[in-house]
Amino acid sequence: MNSSIILAFDVGGTQIKAAAVCGGTIIGPSVAHYESRAELSADEIINNFARIVRDVISKVEQDNQRISGIGMAFPGPFDYENGISLIRGLGKFDSLYRLPIGKMLEEALHSDATVQERLAPEFRITFENDASLFGLGEAVYGEAQGADRVVCLTIGTGLGSCFLEHGRLVKQRSDVPENGWLYEVPYRNGIADDYISKRGIIQLALELGMDLRGRDVRELANSAISEEPGARQLFELFGQRMALILSPALRVFVPDRIILGGQISNSGFLFAHTFQEGLASQGLRTHVLISQDTLTSTFKGIYDYVRG
Repeated sequence: MNSSIILAFDVGGTQIKAAAVCGGTIIGPSVAHYESRAELSADEIINNFARIVRDVISKVEQDNQRISGIGMAFPGPFDYENGISLIRGLGKFDSLYRLPIGKMLEEALHSDATVQERLAPEFRITFENDASLFGLGEAVYGEAQGADRVVCLTIGTGLGSCFLEHGRLVKQRSDVPENGWLYEVPYRNGIADDYISKRGIIQLALELGMDLRGRDVRELANSAISEEPGARQLFELFGQRMALILSPALRVFVPDRIILGGQISNSGFLFAHTFQEGLASQGLRTHVLISQDTLTSTFKGIYDYVRG
């Protein structure tokens, strides 16, 4: 399976990012973004997945190499072992609730003669949490290489997380929150996901009395880079709040490194230092690093996960 091709899907509610990976290397021409069409019926969503598979395969020139598997980084809640979506009430992928997505997609692919002839005998479809696959990629290829204990955080629409020890995921252990998920950590009248996310930054800006005037997180970050005092303070306080919310759980695990990924990590240099300083003030001395490329790490993490 080492020289075979694995298709990597990073599935989001709006977009699906896909690529073919061979020998740990992403095949450049195969990388593309597609609409998720997550609001459609179950059959239409499965057909969309199958269409993307066909398109990615068409961009792979190695016709003599078979596709050994597809790895899907899928948001939760999800029964990853059995390939069953548990998402509902979000307006995205609701029609897939409790359906065996893996089996449905595999049937759709085997019914397509062009695709079937490219599938290896050991072909399988595998699912795992998107933050976990990002973390596995960081452990093998990125900022987590060589570290004994690592926590990876993906910050975007919500908060994703995973805990790794010696490059392996830790999900069920006394020093780790269930499944390695920090998004449910309580804070104020809500949970970490409400505060360590895009909407958390916007809410903090409002708490500081900032005039947003339609500015989103990216524009606020650009203002901070331009040394606008209020915007700079916003991100520094965001890092401090992250430390306050997450330090109780992180102090139990004692990670050597914490890796920041996700959309908000593009602005990570604005708050990583106050996050690290805040953790130190709470008794946890660790190194906070920023992923060089969240998507690349996710694709490579998918490759290693499916291959393993």
